[in-house]
Amino acid sequence: MKVLRKSEIVRLKQVEHINSERDILERVRHPFVVELYATYQDNLNVYMLLSYIPGGELFSHLRRAGRFSADVTRFYLASIVLAIEYLHAKDTIYRDLKPENLLLDRVGYLRIADFGFAKVVEDRTFTLCGTPEYLAPEIVLSQGHGKAVDWWALGILAFEMLAGYPPFFDDHPLGIYEKILRNEIAFPAHIDPYAKDLIRGLLTADRSKRLGNLRGGAKDVMSHSWFAGVDWGSLERKEIGAPIVPRVASMGEQRRRYPCYQH
Repeated sequence: MKVLRKSEIVRLKQVEHINSERDILERVRHPFVVELYATYQDNLNVYMLLSYIPGGELFSHLRRAGRFSADVTRFYLASIVLAIEYLHAKDTIYRDLKPENLLLDRVGYLRIADFGFAKVVEDRTFTLCGTPEYLAPEIVLSQGHGKAVDWWALGILAFEMLAGYPPFFDDHPLGIYEKILRNEIAFPAHIDPYAKDLIRGLLTADRSKRLGNLRGGAKDVMSHSWFAGVDWGSLERKEIGAPIVPRVASMGEQRRRYPCYQH
């Protein structure tokens, strides 16, 4: 249950984001997207009843591991590709792809959560939003942006999972933006040539030439050599064993630990 205090929503000017998140989650259903079952409100709060995803953020697992192997990265990146393909088919841009917004279920499959920045856009929007390290150049330059920003963010995520850190980082957002616009990527030696080619394709500054935003759309990403051998249908049906299976306490243990939820 996501509980949001109305006074805070208004103070932080998040009314539009909350309404957008609810509206989008009500119309999407995909194995790798968190599900919204119901919304409620009273005088104080807005309540959103969502899927219970107990395995924690992918961010936490990545930080503990330092970096992921190519196979682990491929499994989770492929799952995100399928989710992005689905969302884009519904003219929905996610706009906040990062490890903190990717949750693992109890068997290790991924769910994309937090749709506060998601937006239904048929062409372009000009709203500045997202996490600095993951922003596409067209967002930084306020040129108007569309679905291509999700493919850029996928490239940042691929690099971060394989390297353990994002390709463009700095102590200050302006420094990050400068590096994004310079687009100089220093790959660690252990990242293989196919992965480098995929990441460079996704991190193409010219969105008209960016992988995922070409005529073939998501299929161009799926057919890239780095994804060779991925059984996309089996993955979407969750028939493949996940590479990370979180240690999740039983419901009984969780109730003992959090007695306030027993009622």
